[in-house]
Amino acid sequence: MSTHTVSWTWLGFLVAILVAGAVFLPLMWLTDQFRHGLDADMVHLWATRSPAWFARAVPEAGVLAAPFLILAYWLVRWRRLRRRWFIAIAAAVPATAMLGLSLCASVGEILQPTRGVIPFEANSLTYLPNYLFPTSIAVALSAAALTYLAFAKPAKKPI
Repeated sequence: MSTHTVSWTWLGFLVAILVAGAVFLPLMWLTDQFRHGLDADMVHLWATRSPAWFARAVPEAGVLAAPFLILAYWLVRWRRLRRRWFIAIAAAVPATAMLGLSLCASVGEILQPTRGVIPFEANSLTYLPNYLFPTSIAVALSAAALTYLAFAKPAKKPI
C-alpha cells in the first residue's frame, strides 16, 4: 500500500533550487517597481546588473530556499502527510515569517504615529511591497516545491 509521502531525490532538489531562484528574481524586480520614497534608493541598481550577475544570482537566490524545502520534506516525511502539504509548508513558512517581520516593523508607526516628520514609508501597513515580498517568496517556493514533486516519486511503504 502506498502512503503518498515524498521521496528524496537529489536531482529534483537541485532543479527546485534553480527554479526557486529563477522565479524569485523576476518577482523581486517587479516588487521593487512599487517601492517609493526612502525605500526606493536601490531600485535603479537592477539596470546595472550584467547577464553574468543574473547567472550567478539565480542559484544564490535558490540556495536561500533550500532550508525551507528540506524543512518541508522533513515535516511531510515525519508526520506522514500527503504530497500537497509539501507545497503548502515550503511556501507558507518563509512567507509567513517575512509578512510577520513587515507587520512588526509597522507596529511602532501604529502605536506612536510621527507628527511633523515624514515617516519611513516601508513601516506602514499600506505600503504595497510589504505584501508583495512575502507573496513573491510564496510563489517562488511553490514553484520549487512543484518542481521537486515532479522529480520525486511517492515513497511506498508496506503496511
